[in-house]
Amino acid sequence: MLAVNLRSGGNRNTLDCLVRRCRDHDPSVIAFSEFRANATGARLREAMIAAGYPHQGGSFEHAGNGVLIASTVAFPYVVNPFGLSGDEYPNAVVEARFGEFAIYAVYLPGQDRKRPHLRCLIAAAARANERNASAVAIGDFNSGRNATDIEINLGTQRLRDEFSTADLYAELERHWTEAWLYLHPNATEFSWYPFRTDRSVVQRNGWRLDKAFVSRALLPRLRSAEYDHGFRTEGLTDHSALIVDLDVERVS
Repeated sequence: MLAVNLRSGGNRNTLDCLVRRCRDHDPSVIAFSEFRANATGARLREAMIAAGYPHQGGSFEHAGNGVLIASTVAFPYVVNPFGLSGDEYPNAVVEARFGEFAIYAVYLPGQDRKRPHLRCLIAAAARANERNASAVAIGDFNSGRNATDIEINLGTQRLRDEFSTADLYAELERHWTEAWLYLHPNATEFSWYPFRTDRSVVQRNGWRLDKAFVSRALLPRLRSAEYDHGFRTEGLTDHSALIVDLDVERVS
């Protein structure tokens, strides 16, 4: 599966290139964060159908930032599976089911606004572990580890910046495993940099925001997790894409 942040709903001028780059990875499921139900969003959905992803679910009734899931196979889905209220950014999570396999596609809002979502994901992770269920949460979490997921903090004893929800993020890590970090325990990469029109400028203020968490039952079937930084460096969006390979059977 692949996850990529569209940056404010996507750019109509680069949308076709973004779709082609997604298709080149040949994922069975794609999770788009910062999807918007507007004209650009409609064009993206049409382009995904043409690319072989006719089955879609997401926050289609919401004008602001939300989530789109596109798949090669049909699936039931639920927007706001945790039942958050209208002032708690309920379109930040979409749950899709592929047989017994669950995907929580996320675009968590900034700062403390994501605390309800993280609490709900922690509860969902605990339940999945109790049932030995296969599940993954994937997308833009806008949170992480302060010491390693914020570039300006590397090699410093005093944090120069912090995630306001690092405490809940750490609790989620105690239930589920963050896929990329599990497979690259000694590596450092960053998936988001502030957008620049001049991409030749060297940037040292990266953040690793785009991640996938897998349940304990699913962890033995994790094969790979890699970033495609070309999405960002080629100006298709301001985020790198995350590609996660799981040994799960496709469900039609």
